[in-house]
Formats: sequence, structure tokens, C-alpha cells
Amino acid sequence: MRLVVVNLGYLAAAVLFILTFKGLSHPRTAVRANLLGSIGMLIAVAATFLLLGGEGAGGYGVILGGLVVGGVIGTLLALRIRMTAMPQMVALLNGFGGAAAVLVAGAALLEALARGQVPSAQFMIATALAGIIGA
Repeated sequence: MRLVVVNLGYLAAAVLFILTFKGLSHPRTAVRANLLGSIGMLIAVAATFLLLGGEGAGGYGVILGGLVVGGVIGTLLALRIRMTAMPQMVALLNGFGGAAAVLVAGAALLEALARGQVPSAQFMIATALAGIIGA
């Protein structure tokens, strides 16, 4: 049952992210789109908490630590960056997101290898694509 709730949460988050991208295409709907994206991210994080159940590589502590560090960095940037420097800040944050994708792909591969599993071709392709696209 828990897995069903997690998957429904991920599905809802994905739908909200798609609506976010659609809404960001027009200035009149951008504020609402940002709100939808924030709600989608909250749902995705909550689903991940539910999925892990405190287990995994670090469990809740790692996720909470990442949320705190990212929240502090984001808040500091939002308060200190002038609007004229916004494109540079967006580029920097996109770079952080790409670096995170590479690190997640590497961690997934290392976790599989540490368990003594031989990664399937599908797993290796997905990991390589996540690393390449993230980079």
C-alpha cells in the first residue's frame, strides 16, 4: 500500500511539474506556475521520505541536511542577488541541478556495486544518461 501512495505522489508531482513548465511560458501565469512547482516538489520530497522509511544511504538525515543546506543557499542568493543579475543566478542554479544529477547517478551506481549486484544494461544506460544529461 505504501508503494502505491509513493507512486501516486510521484505521478502527481510529475503532473504539477509539467503544468509548471507550461505556466512559466507566460508572465501572467508565472507566479501560479511557481506555486505549482513548489507544491510538486513538496509532494515529491514527501513521497521520497515515505519510500525510504528512514533507510537507505543515510535515510532522513541526508535528505533533511540537503534541504537545509539548499534552503540556506537559495535564501541567501535570493536576498543578495540584484534583479539585473538574475540570468547569471539561474545559470548557476541550473549548474547545481546538473551537478546533483551527476552525483545521484554516481551514488546509484556505487550503491548497486557495493551490494555486489551486477548492474543490468538498462541500469547502466539510465545511469550514463543521467550523468551525461546532468553534466
